[in-house]
Amino acid sequence: MASYLKLPFSNQQNYVEIKLSHPEGTYDATNAAVAAAAGGDLDIVCCVDVSGSMAGSPINNVCEVLRDIYERTQKDYHLFTYNTQTDVNRTLKTLAERNENLQGSGGTSFACIFTAIKDYLLQNASAKKPVTFIFMTDGQDNEPNGPALQKSIQMLKLILSGMTNLPPITFHVIGFGEVNDAFLNQIRTFGTRQGLFRYSTESKELQNNFNDMFEYALTVRQFTIKFPNGKTYTANNIDNETVGFLTNEGDDLSANAELTLIDDKTTTTQFPLQPMKDIRAIHRLHALNLIQPENEEQVKSIQTYLNDIQITNSKNFAERLETEQIYKEIDQRMMEYRELFTQLKMTQVPERVKLQLSALRHDPIFANTQRKKKLDLRVNRNVDYFKKTDISGILQGYKVSITPDTWEEIKKQKQDWVDIYSNEDIYEIMRKSSDNILCLGIFVQRDEEVITNPAKGLKLLKATNTIISYDSFINGMNLAKNNQRVQGQFTTLNDHYSIAGALADEQINAVIPLYINDEHMKRIRILEGIWLGYLYTLDSYGYDRQQEVALLKLLFEIIQQRTKTDRQKQVLTELEKVCRFIIDESQGFKNAEQFGEKTYDKLLKRLPIVNTQEYDLSIPLMIGYLRNDLKSVLVPIYYEYLRQEYLKKYPKNSATVKTIVEILVYGSNAKQLPTTSSTDNSNTLTNNNLPDYIERSFINYFHDELSQPIQLTPEKITKETPKLMVHKEIELNYIKSLLLPLPDFIRTMLNYCKIDEDYIEKHLDYDTLRYELLITFYYLIYSDTNSGGLLNLSKKEEILYIIDGRLQSEKVRVVAHEDMESVHLVRLVSHAALNCKTLEGFAGVMRKYCPNRRGPIFSEVFIRLVEAYDQGDGDTVGTATKKEKLMALLKNQISTTTATKVIYEDMDQCHSLPSVDDALKSLRRFTDEKEIEEIGLQNRGRLVVYCRRTRMEDRQCRRKRNYRFFLYPFYEDSF
Repeated sequence: MASYLKLPFSNQQNYVEIKLSHPEGTYDATNAAVAAAAGGDLDIVCCVDVSGSMAGSPINNVCEVLRDIYERTQKDYHLFTYNTQTDVNRTLKTLAERNENLQGSGGTSFACIFTAIKDYLLQNASAKKPVTFIFMTDGQDNEPNGPALQKSIQMLKLILSGMTNLPPITFHVIGFGEVNDAFLNQIRTFGTRQGLFRYSTESKELQNNFNDMFEYALTVRQFTIKFPNGKTYTANNIDNETVGFLTNEGDDLSANAELTLIDDKTTTTQFPLQPMKDIRAIHRLHALNLIQPENEEQVKSIQTYLNDIQITNSKNFAERLETEQIYKEIDQRMMEYRELFTQLKMTQVPERVKLQLSALRHDPIFANTQRKKKLDLRVNRNVDYFKKTDISGILQGYKVSITPDTWEEIKKQKQDWVDIYSNEDIYEIMRKSSDNILCLGIFVQRDEEVITNPAKGLKLLKATNTIISYDSFINGMNLAKNNQRVQGQFTTLNDHYSIAGALADEQINAVIPLYINDEHMKRIRILEGIWLGYLYTLDSYGYDRQQEVALLKLLFEIIQQRTKTDRQKQVLTELEKVCRFIIDESQGFKNAEQFGEKTYDKLLKRLPIVNTQEYDLSIPLMIGYLRNDLKSVLVPIYYEYLRQEYLKKYPKNSATVKTIVEILVYGSNAKQLPTTSSTDNSNTLTNNNLPDYIERSFINYFHDELSQPIQLTPEKITKETPKLMVHKEIELNYIKSLLLPLPDFIRTMLNYCKIDEDYIEKHLDYDTLRYELLITFYYLIYSDTNSGGLLNLSKKEEILYIIDGRLQSEKVRVVAHEDMESVHLVRLVSHAALNCKTLEGFAGVMRKYCPNRRGPIFSEVFIRLVEAYDQGDGDTVGTATKKEKLMALLKNQISTTTATKVIYEDMDQCHSLPSVDDALKSLRRFTDEKEIEEIGLQNRGRLVVYCRRTRMEDRQCRRKRNYRFFLYPFYEDSF
């Protein structure tokens, strides 16, 4: 069916819409779009300018997006590059596989690329496939009026004129930088079908523009429509089900009974034409979306018409979402038009303004393909959810199921809950529609961070006394935005527009629904993604589950601003019910990646919270309050508050913090332990020589250096700092000195719930507080040790002894091994390392006997591993191979059953080892020629091989020439 409506301006221009959903035998737009997306019947050729002005970021951005397009489509489209010559031998596949960027150099000759296009069309004419050229340039021809360029254009047009009966040939154009508007618009008309134009002012925009062009070429279909009087129009499909277009001004459609629709495959379908009867907001917006204003007066007419469109009369909920989105797109586009037309009034108009205006005229077509890409990838997910979920059906089902008795109960609430804009009460609102809800108006400030961190990016400025329905709010915000008349573009989140509230000084730019009754709450819950998305992002598609958690912080801020009037308390009670329902029922809250129910449970269990400084403590405070369990969470929140404040106050590894930790462990009057023997031979190899037992001891040593391994050689302690004695009693006065005054956010809730302000002080357990302070000062501030190990401790008393062990290990303790340079010891230790069955045991031996990552033992082990590399070293199946041990040293990491760990703590890991085989071949040559004197690992993962000098030098230069260095290629600088 085809229907039309008359627009009330522009000389009664008409909008015609054709529905493609018909019985068998008619055109299937959905299947056509799928086939087109598969690329089987479409040839795309990218023509990319690689002149010198494209060098650097511009050409790199183009290469990146072309590689990404190939990865997504897996179609090997042609890639023509040109400067003063054209290279037609590249494709997107070769660009992706080689992973090398194109290089920009030379001048620009459009004649060469037009000639290459002409030759390509001649060679592939027999294929009879539609061809799309995406023509990109950032400059002008070296000879813009030269005979070579004019001849190439004439030849190309001559060839194209003979292809009018073949599948369509289209030229889309992307301009960047200093280009000529008239010339580029001429290029897009070269084909047998007119193409589109995009313009980039920054190199990073090239990626979006190429993506737009490809998506349009692959998914959007074009149709030809013929009227009985012979007039023809072209149109693009909007949603795979609808084709919409504007007729010429003054056309009279009343005499036309039937239209003929011709698709890309020349399939024809007849449609009866009649006036549109059920005219909804979506139809008017589709019409406005196609209008290209020619001056500022036409822009004002469109804005006036847009102002009068009410978006509440949608057929279903998905349509309502689309309506809101198109409304916003048109509104923003008109603002851009006004700014450009204002600039065009100037005497000297920059070429850039003309280019931007040309691109803006094509923007609605791309907006149709971009509509589902707002606010990150989550918008796509939300759109799909809204389309797949029959929200309208669910809401209507709730409305139908309401019993007469329930309606009577709702009617009793009429006096308290009235929309100040429509004057409709709660009963009328719920009777009239199934998807409108009543809300409290608030005034907020949104920062860009609100997209990724809702709790931090939105701040309440004022809670009003205004009760308003969601429909009234959206319509009012749209009117306010259009009436603002601000020159320039809106910035999406920081739009400074609002509507008036019930009182003279009240402003509203956001709303939160009110519970009011159970049936009303059902609507709120189903529509949650919509109102939360708009609340935090000004976009109904912008929902994210973190917004549910952030809503609790917003509720707390409203409580902070509360008044003592009965009305304010009544409203606050209804807001609390909504939030209580969310924390009790919402999967978003229960499964939130950060700061939801799981984080709250960790807080109650007094486990350290990751990213503690990002956790707004008003959130768990509100959870406890809404669960009627505020007192149980007050003390844990205070502990977490102390942690946050001290993390802000002290830098990592602060000497002051170490002093605090030592006092918490040893007391202010620390006592020394009795001195121990200076020799320690109690755990030597002679005590137990079972191989598995020996290796197990080194595995334990690798995981915890306080665990002493079997001594492969007698050790002698030459120097040791006296140890301190753990102080088990609590030093109450010192711990109290570390307490901080009660913060205002806790005082607010104590006063609101009528709890004494000294409640926390009375319920502090100072033994537990000592434990909490140690977690804060040692694990989170002083020590680099991952606090994850702390989470497995069952008794807080163990913390004292664990931290004591680590502090004692930091003290000076010099251990001498007997005859470290002896051949016997080198062979013994290297044999133990090379024959370890596990990488953990191997790492333990290397850490124990090669702590400096060099020396005769390290060299011996490394050389033996290099010699065994890729030669089938005879390792037993199921045990760590010598190749794995070598790679573990080079990477400075091994994989354990629980995690990946480093061998040497003060070195960087290396995850990428380029040219390993070549490097080891070179190293093996030095080994075979016995040129190596010593091998060592330096910080930042570099392997240094010290070799014997090859020639004698004079005495002054001998030190400089004594060694040659070989840097293993963890980094590019090797010599």
